[in-house]
Amino acid sequence: MADRDLRQWLDTLEQEGELAKVKTEVDWNLEIGGILQEVFDRGNGPALLFENIKDHKDTSCTRLFTASMSSYRRIALMLGVPKETPYPELIKIWRERSRKPLKPVVVKDGPVKENIVKGKDVDLLQFPAPYWHKLDGGRYIGTFHGVVTKDPDTGWTNVGMYRMMVQDRYTTGLAIPTGQHIWEHWRKWKKRGQNMPVAVVIGWDPVLPATACAPIGRGVDEYEIMGALRQTPVELVKCETNDLYVPASAEIVIEGEVPIDFAKFREEGPFGEYTGYYTSEAFKRPIFEVKCITYRNNPVFQGTMEGMPINEDHFLSSVNHSAAVWDILDERMTGVTGVNCDPSTAWANLIVQIDNSYYGQVHQVGANVWSSHLSLMIGKNIIVCDPDVDIYDLRKVFWAIAYRVHPPRDIIQYPGWIGMLDPIVHPDDRKFAAVNQGVRMLIDATKPIENPRSDKWWGEKFAPLAYSDEETMAKVREKWDSYGILINK
Repeated sequence: MADRDLRQWLDTLEQEGELAKVKTEVDWNLEIGGILQEVFDRGNGPALLFENIKDHKDTSCTRLFTASMSSYRRIALMLGVPKETPYPELIKIWRERSRKPLKPVVVKDGPVKENIVKGKDVDLLQFPAPYWHKLDGGRYIGTFHGVVTKDPDTGWTNVGMYRMMVQDRYTTGLAIPTGQHIWEHWRKWKKRGQNMPVAVVIGWDPVLPATACAPIGRGVDEYEIMGALRQTPVELVKCETNDLYVPASAEIVIEGEVPIDFAKFREEGPFGEYTGYYTSEAFKRPIFEVKCITYRNNPVFQGTMEGMPINEDHFLSSVNHSAAVWDILDERMTGVTGVNCDPSTAWANLIVQIDNSYYGQVHQVGANVWSSHLSLMIGKNIIVCDPDVDIYDLRKVFWAIAYRVHPPRDIIQYPGWIGMLDPIVHPDDRKFAAVNQGVRMLIDATKPIENPRSDKWWGEKFAPLAYSDEETMAKVREKWDSYGILINK
């Protein structure tokens, strides 16, 4: 795949009929969020480029790009494969490519250095960060971006996606969730008594947000995974005010540091979360003090709106989360033939297909997922199905639950942590900062292999399917064109 930046990505989307340019004046205050919500609700909508934003006619940045990844068609285009490539195949492609990381290369200069603003000239309000939802705590400038930090002891670079609310011209909030990689880095900087250097990348090749929101392992450099996905190394340039490196052709890079002084924390939030609910109150969080902003001429700001599924983040994460879960299961057990972290429930429901070849295989799925680091956000409820059930078709999954589940035997409850953003736990009952205390569920929707064979079922352990036999279907498909039957897709 050729080297690509955000502008080339926009050109690709336009050529493929996947981009709508909105030239009507729109308000950054709620209206952009409302438009995006309508696009999500109607389904199959295009990516959006807003070119006429209230209060941003003459600012340093006048354009906003969103909904880039809100369809599997565009995720396929991101990976450089035909846009008709089905969702299950995208998961396999992600897995295959991410196993072959490509180290980034450092260059001396790049388009992101066309404009350099430092010190008192910094002004975050030059960028059209939307006020997405009415109950949000403010304008969020970081929602579909990459937050770059470095482990001060090992040099490991992490690029994650952590929300950022604008506080004023020079400051944002920065979510540092307990247990996540940025939190590990911040703790090490704090132990040294030093503020943590940070660089925020907004707008580049779509593999950046795709990787930043993926559950990449500890110690892995996300730039290497980005290179693997795009099949060409990432070109990086050094920041102006710290030792971090960022994509040379990024649209916008914000440089600064996170103070370790708790007295500097400021109130942030609330924020409409990926679960589709407001599940955290406004409270004091770390701040990000901006020292420098570099950006391209006529830059394009990029963001997205979180909230009720299915939105852009849910589509994208269904691919990378499914890939991550499948990798872990393959490391720990045998017979896993499919994984679907379906976008409809924002990763709470995980559907796994197995070959159902031995007793206890279903329980292994639950044990292996729930004992992994992924279980903090993924797989609160796990549904395990047979090979004859298309786990990427929720209608087939519900069919399996309807007729293969005996609740006293096949619905298993397991106490433990669940995500801190899960609204099932009342705010007055929350006991821990990073997780909720709750109950997880395993649904065995497979045919019970311990059943004895029965002559009444033609020698099978479970009732045979009432479905046309393969020989008949092969004949029908061979003659299909002769029937003159047109089916709309």
